[in-house]
Parts: sequence; structure tokens; C-alpha cells
Amino acid sequence: MKTVIKTSTGSYPVYTGKGLLDNHSSYLPETFVGRKVLTITDDTVAPLYLDKVRNALDSEVFVVKHGEKSKSLASVGKVLEFLAEKEFNRKDAIIALGGGVVGDLAGFVSSIYVRGIPYVQIPTTLLAGIDSSVGGKTAVNLSLGKNMVGRIYPPEAVIFDLETLKTLPKKYLKDGYGEGLKYALLCGGELFSIMEKGVDKTNLERFVDLCVRYKADVVEKDENESSLRRLLNLGHTVGHAVERKSSLRYTHGVCVGIGLRVVCSACRKNGLLSDNEYLRCVELFDKYRIPENPYPVKDLIDIMRLDKKTDGDYVNLVTVHGLGDCRIEKMTFGEAEVFFE
Repeated sequence: MKTVIKTSTGSYPVYTGKGLLDNHSSYLPETFVGRKVLTITDDTVAPLYLDKVRNALDSEVFVVKHGEKSKSLASVGKVLEFLAEKEFNRKDAIIALGGGVVGDLAGFVSSIYVRGIPYVQIPTTLLAGIDSSVGGKTAVNLSLGKNMVGRIYPPEAVIFDLETLKTLPKKYLKDGYGEGLKYALLCGGELFSIMEKGVDKTNLERFVDLCVRYKADVVEKDENESSLRRLLNLGHTVGHAVERKSSLRYTHGVCVGIGLRVVCSACRKNGLLSDNEYLRCVELFDKYRIPENPYPVKDLIDIMRLDKKTDGDYVNLVTVHGLGDCRIEKMTFGEAEVFFE
């Protein structure tokens, strides 16, 4: 499947399907031919898929330790120094081979090295394939918050080979489903029904394509997150707070799922979401083993004040009024605390 994302800053293709990595060079932009290339990956993905990339490209390699701690300014500095030592310039390029951490790190490095060089995303996790690799958001974390340093910098292409999911541990497959639940609530309809039935080999490609198409449609209308794109933060404001409160005990997608639980419960309590649709959501969260929120809401509100999406004493929350009917609502933190109690 090929989805082309067209924005005011340009366009790029998102390829999804099986076996793409075996012939990935045919999906790379023509401008990659003859360029010096750096593949950024992690120590888990490298033994599995790095050879496939290097068989097609004479690539330099930079390997980071797997996990969220590598999404840091320290890692950015190390990669930048490596690029400079290898004399990369604006005509050269980067490949991000891995999950969301690698994709965000590589994308951010690409956006700032010599004021910007091209890069391609080759995601190897479900979460990265349906979400973080698409849309051009790049970022790294600070000690006080997630994704606090970053910019919008679209890739030249996204190549998501679903065969890579065969080597993905169940823990990280669950991570992707957490992000998929967000899309199910945003889209409703067929995507929600697929997740109710259960994602398996018979509908995996359709599930992935529906998620990518929804995000592509939103990004095309609002690439810089001035309005509509904020819908994609559904579950994230609370989820990021859970992620930080837990000291990364929970993975990102699971934290998003916990955030969705909190938001849906609050929406039902405040009369925005019907009992019937709320129960369908809860059944879905249970099906994908999303845990209940383990922390007091007040503690999460305090952390949310540091979220990059805050506006002074206000926060933009995405609320659920029905399946496929989510809305952006601006609240003070005091109003948010009452809303979630």
C-alpha cells in the first residue's frame, strides 16, 4: 500500500506491506542514489535488520542502546559529532531503522545537522509504523518532560515492512495496540470494529492502512499542529504524565492506553460519552490488557503543567463524545482536575 502525504511544505510516500525490507532500495527516493548515508539504529534491531539495509547501501552505522533513555540531547550530540567526523554534508542522508525512539532521534538529528539533511524512516515496530514515523514530528526528551525539544521535519519516505513485526516482542506489540486504540476512538467505524474483533494476520494490513490514512489526512490539513492535528494527542497528555510518574515503568503505547481509560471515564462522568459507548471502550481496553490508572489524578495534573502542549494556565485536552467524535477542549488546570475527579 502506498499513501502519499501532501502538505504545504512538500509531499512524501508512506509504503506499508510485507517484504518491503528485502527490496527497500527500490522504495528509496531517487535523490538517495550516490549520497553518503548514515543508518541510525539500536542494539536490538541491528542484529535483525541492519544487514538488509547495508546490502543495498554502502552505509555508515550509528547504534544506540535500545530504550527511551537514548532519546536524549546527549544522544543527539554524539550522533552530530559522528556525522561531522565522517564529513557528512547537506547532500548526504540518514536512515532511521528501528522503533519510535530511533525514528524520533534520527529525525531530530536530520533536522538540525547543517540546518537539515534528508532522511527516511524504516520503522520496525507497530507503534512507529502506524504513528511516530508518519507526520514529520521529531523530538527528544528532557528530564522534566517528554518530547520537549523537537520540530516538524518530514522524512523523504516511510517504508514499513510488516514482516518486522514477527520479531517484535509481545510487550512492544501491545505498545502499538495502545496507539492503535487512539485511532480506533478517533475513527470509530471499521477501525474500531477491527480492534473489537482482534487484530490478526487476516486484517493486520487493513488495520495499519486505516491508521496511516487517518493520520495522513490530519497531517495534510494541519501539519504544524495549530488546530486539527491536536486530535492526535488523544490520551497523550495524561499518558505522558503517567509515563513520567512511573519512571518509564510502562511503555509509551501502554501509557497512551491508560490515558485513554482516564479520558473516557471522565467523559462518561461528565455526560459527554454514553454508557453504551463507554462500555464498548472499556471492553476494548480490557481486550488489549491496558491497565487502570495507578496514580492519583492530582499528581498527574501537576506533571501535566510541564507538558509542551500547555498554554499558560490552560491545557488543550481531547475529549471523547462518541466513537469517531473526539473534540479539542481548552481547560484551566483547575477545570481539568475537576473534570478528571
